[in-house]
Amino acid sequence: MAHNPISERIVWRFSGAHPVVAPGQLHGDLDARRAGAAHIVQVGDLYRMYYWGTGTDGYHHILLAESRIDTPNEWRPLGSVLDRQPGTDYNDEGPGFPHVVPMEDGPWLLYFCGWGKPREDGRLPNTTGVAVSDDGGYRFRYPKRVPILPLDRDWDREGTGSVYVLRVNDRYHMYYTSIGAYFDRPKGAVTGHGDVIPRIGIAYAASPDGIAWRKPVNGLMVSPRGFNTEPYEYICSKPFVLKEPGGYRMWVNTFGTAYRMRSLVGPDGMDWRWCDSGPDGEFGVGRPGAFDDRQRCYASVVKCGEEYRCWYTGNGFGATGMGYATGRIGGEA
Repeated sequence: MAHNPISERIVWRFSGAHPVVAPGQLHGDLDARRAGAAHIVQVGDLYRMYYWGTGTDGYHHILLAESRIDTPNEWRPLGSVLDRQPGTDYNDEGPGFPHVVPMEDGPWLLYFCGWGKPREDGRLPNTTGVAVSDDGGYRFRYPKRVPILPLDRDWDREGTGSVYVLRVNDRYHMYYTSIGAYFDRPKGAVTGHGDVIPRIGIAYAASPDGIAWRKPVNGLMVSPRGFNTEPYEYICSKPFVLKEPGGYRMWVNTFGTAYRMRSLVGPDGMDWRWCDSGPDGEFGVGRPGAFDDRQRCYASVVKCGEEYRCWYTGNGFGATGMGYATGRIGGEA
């Protein structure tokens, strides 16, 4: 039987106790309160980092920096590529969680999680939107003032958020964070959201153009595992998908009492199997006192030869900045 590398574990090495991008380091007031949730894309001999910045005024932006591939963390700031839509219910406080699809045959697409006006019930005011770029990804504009995913299924009726979009030929595949319901904390479960908690998983949508979407799968594609894992798990969010020889990898963020990075593998991008990981997940956490000693989350992974390069977010969902790790199949930790 042929060897399939998709089934093998990646061993990660982390860069240290300090972030490679700290709040305020690149964009001053625009990311002084948060620098996180990056999406890295390769353009020629450069990496572009699109990331979620929160400014001193509390509003969110999508910010851009570039670095050469041979010096992958010498980032040069290029400013904001997308700002808030004041007065809109779905994006009044601004966009976060960027995912960019570079295009050779049309405008680039940037998907984002819109932060709407705060809800009176205290629940997440999140929906998914899209912006387009006519200059190769340096500045984006909004083609519409409404979300692109309606909240019309049992599994996404309370909201949607961050996404990963794959373009295969002339079809787009979206894996999206889906907020289905809030429910009472089960007896015996320890949670990070008190006695009323959200059920959040990964759902699927498809599109011919990346703008208009339909939901052909009846239910979540990847669900939180509840009491079937330790600790009790009720959130599975922000997918990142990588096409590999022999199949696909998906990194997700699970939550019981803190976010942890975990991964799944599958042959076709539709059927997924959880990879084994302990209570602290595939990435673990940093040493005491480090910027990531409580949480590592929101991975963006690129491959450089046989090396996996990963940028991730530390404590406080970007309040302490972003770190860097490299990995290899079967490598030494």
